[in-house]
Amino acid sequence: MSLLRPSCAAFARRLCTSQSQLEHTSRSSILCLVKTHQSSRPQCRAFTATRRRFAKVIDTPPNPTIPHVPKRTVRIGPLPNGRVDDGTIRRIFGPKLSAVDGNNVLRILHHRRTAGSLADYGVDNLGKQYTHINRDMAMKGLEWLREKYPIDEARAAEDWAEKEANRIQYELWLADPETESKYKDPARAYREQMQKEEGERQQQELENQKIGILHVGKSQFERNIEEKRRQRLEEVTRKAEEKEQREVEMEEQLASGEWVRTPTGTQLMKPGQTTYVDVFGREQVSRRKEEAERYQQQSQTGFKDIDEMLSKTTLAQRLYPMSAFVLVTVLLSYGFAHYYLPPSPSYRLFPDLSPTTATIGALLVANGAIALAWRVMPLWPFMTRYFMHVPGYPRAVQSILNVFSHVQYEHLLANMMMLCLVGPVCHDLVGRGTFIGTYISAGAIGTLASLYWANLGRGNIAAHSVGASAAIWGISALYCLLTDQEKLKIPFVKDQEVSFWPKMLFAAFVLLEIRTAWRKKNATMDHASHFGGMAVGMGVAGYLRATGVRERAGAEGVQEKANVDGKTVDLGAVVKQEVKEVQESLGKK
Repeated sequence: MSLLRPSCAAFARRLCTSQSQLEHTSRSSILCLVKTHQSSRPQCRAFTATRRRFAKVIDTPPNPTIPHVPKRTVRIGPLPNGRVDDGTIRRIFGPKLSAVDGNNVLRILHHRRTAGSLADYGVDNLGKQYTHINRDMAMKGLEWLREKYPIDEARAAEDWAEKEANRIQYELWLADPETESKYKDPARAYREQMQKEEGERQQQELENQKIGILHVGKSQFERNIEEKRRQRLEEVTRKAEEKEQREVEMEEQLASGEWVRTPTGTQLMKPGQTTYVDVFGREQVSRRKEEAERYQQQSQTGFKDIDEMLSKTTLAQRLYPMSAFVLVTVLLSYGFAHYYLPPSPSYRLFPDLSPTTATIGALLVANGAIALAWRVMPLWPFMTRYFMHVPGYPRAVQSILNVFSHVQYEHLLANMMMLCLVGPVCHDLVGRGTFIGTYISAGAIGTLASLYWANLGRGNIAAHSVGASAAIWGISALYCLLTDQEKLKIPFVKDQEVSFWPKMLFAAFVLLEIRTAWRKKNATMDHASHFGGMAVGMGVAGYLRATGVRERAGAEGVQEKANVDGKTVDLGAVVKQEVKEVQESLGKK
């Protein structure tokens, strides 16, 4: 073993440059080289004639017992250019070998070339499932790989031999009971030997200076080579020490019982954690669960129970700020609906879209963007503070922002589907000003109704309320009570219409909501906000009928562009017209 490392590079280079020596052996070629070198030392004196730095690192016991070492898992990656086509496989190995087996054989051989183990294993012993592949076929595959993917096999074999030497010497250390430390690896011994020789060299230089010799010893080129090798060994030593320290720390953590090993055994994780493989093929421990728990903890109010939450504020502090804010919101919505004038096409961002399509599209984008924001964990504290209504600890701005907030995708999908069905026909009926004013006011009044019901009635004061249901109920009530359309065209069926009674339909919706709220079949629904939104829609419809302001002012609606009769509801034509407008607008952009 003392002569193994100095001659590793030479043996590796000789083995990789001569294909005829790649013979099958039943045991490791490194151990064979050791025994050959020990049995024929006079013929190998050329390798030890020059003074070597790391000769005789340790004293090997006479009959060491190699401890049991777990079998190492070898992961063979794909070829540089991926899978080889079937025609190439037939040209290399002939028609008897399948394309799958041919690709696997090429991967194994290329892995041995890049890892440097080709000098040790050769082209034989490819595995139990490839015993039908003879040496000639394997050599053809190796020749094709050398022509297609040339690499420095000699350098790879040198690195492999060095690693194998370190591994064998480490196993011998483990078998020697007189070793100082179980974790003392060869790299550390090399460094100690290097320091010893460095001290001897400095002592020799001092003696030479005393006797007046101007130049003695190795040349500058040799010293540069030794310096490079010293730096390399220092890096190996540093990595070995870091690995040793990590192993010791991992053993201590495993002994505590709070940690377990990952599936590959390279890292530690807590029970319940998961792992994934990154883009570099390395195993990583997922921290998503811990991050979710941390941000969820930051999102909570910090109250232990409802009594502690209510003790922080009085009833007036919970009701008055939002009441005043909602009142101002309703007044501004009334002003917007009363004084709004459609802008000139030159001032519009998408002039080719009808106002109806632009308004409904903007609402869809706003609700979708906020729903995506709920998927960003660092935003959870901000979102729960302003985009979620809590009657026991309210903030005034929640009355509007929670109307655009949806945590669950199915909740968002249901509300946006209703908005797409009712929104266009209602917008065409009353115009953008009244539509937006009703939508915002219905959402704000619905949130306020939920606040009062929870604090003064029998509602859940600790519930979290989000969603556009109140606003959609408001525009639905406005449309049903104000429209004169009396026919409903069935989508996807040509020339088929049914009678449409919007007021009766709205009455049925109200009765169904009352029945559901009374029986409490769905405790997750905020019925108080629904009734608040309905009340706003009914109030706006009554005001418009009483004042006679029923004619919308502005551009042509989406139903008029789709040539829909004023007495007929044709949702299919409305949707087609909206899609057509969006496609034309994007095409011009």
